[in-house]
Amino acid sequence: MKFTKLAITLLCSAMLFCACTKSTDVVLKINGKEITRAQYYEDFNKIKEIQLKNAPKEVKKDDSYAVLSLKDRYTNDLIIRELLSQEFDKRKIQVTDAEIEAKKKQIIAQIGSEEQFKNILKENNISDERLKSDMANEVKIDKLVDSITTNKITDADVKKFYNQNKEQFTLPERVKFSQIFISYNENDIKRKITEADKEAQLSSANIDEKVKEEMAKQDKLAKEVHAKAVKNPTGFAKLASEYSQDKNSAKNGGDMGYITKGTLDKELENAVFAQKVGVVSPLIKTNDGYHIVMVKDKAAKGVQPLSSVSADVKAFLTRQNKFQTFQKFIDGLKQNATIEYVDSSMNPENLKKEIDEALAKQIEQQQKENAPKKKPEGLNKIKKEEKAK
Repeated sequence: MKFTKLAITLLCSAMLFCACTKSTDVVLKINGKEITRAQYYEDFNKIKEIQLKNAPKEVKKDDSYAVLSLKDRYTNDLIIRELLSQEFDKRKIQVTDAEIEAKKKQIIAQIGSEEQFKNILKENNISDERLKSDMANEVKIDKLVDSITTNKITDADVKKFYNQNKEQFTLPERVKFSQIFISYNENDIKRKITEADKEAQLSSANIDEKVKEEMAKQDKLAKEVHAKAVKNPTGFAKLASEYSQDKNSAKNGGDMGYITKGTLDKELENAVFAQKVGVVSPLIKTNDGYHIVMVKDKAAKGVQPLSSVSADVKAFLTRQNKFQTFQKFIDGLKQNATIEYVDSSMNPENLKKEIDEALAKQIEQQQKENAPKKKPEGLNKIKKEEKAK
């Protein structure tokens, strides 16, 4: 099972903020807040299971480079999250259900769809309660960052960044087009017919005959739809929605957006870039099938004007500014915090030594495994005797 970065982040965040099993065996103290061994390893072992799920047994050992490195990162992350939790309380930062829902929708938009989002939660066994807790803390972080970010991005900042990074705003030649796609691939058609014949009643000859019939239908359909498009170019989007067998673009009226050279089948690409704007193309045949194309816009290679990218640049600089401000704030919290490593194995200095030793051991083991194997002494002796003869 594949665990995405988002899923691991949600799981780690939620577990670190939750109240867990209590024990008198304290391993960490963060500004007086005690973290027990039970709390620490209950969560750490879950995260280790996620990140090292498919790793070999040696890699999962407590003294391995991977586990020690994960422990170092986890300990630091736990400290930061506890310091933030204390800061939320100190500043009396609260969140509403509406804010939590808005954050959830924002993350769903970043992922792509609610279905994908739900799949991530299901695959990683993240409950609604855990998700809500994590979303609440994400909102609190947003509010904290907004309150500590005092230097705002100005138009002058945007212009300066644009002038110093013009190469980032240089676009190649590109074309925006819509298409109607009619499948005409013999292998695909044959596969569909074979899969539909669940009881295997069709002979090879029957299948071949049906393939010919289906291809004839597709050929006829492509020519009929093309004739309709040529006759009424303004109805192209409607025809694409009705007839195009590329379902992803069909739902958007055949819109394929802007493309650059090197992104399409060569035959289709050449035809698209040669086609005039607003004119329905001839039938374009590729290995996949027939394409009926209408070019909506053409843009030559060049630098995008500041006016068209200023909003994106400002958004980027604002995110960057907030991240840097937040990082400095975190560093300050850590410097001013009283952190006691009751269990010395969690002390970063001790962990670094263990990590270095584990890495050296791992490299040594790899070198041994990759070293050429010596031939048996008896075999070497026989070869020497043969040479002597």
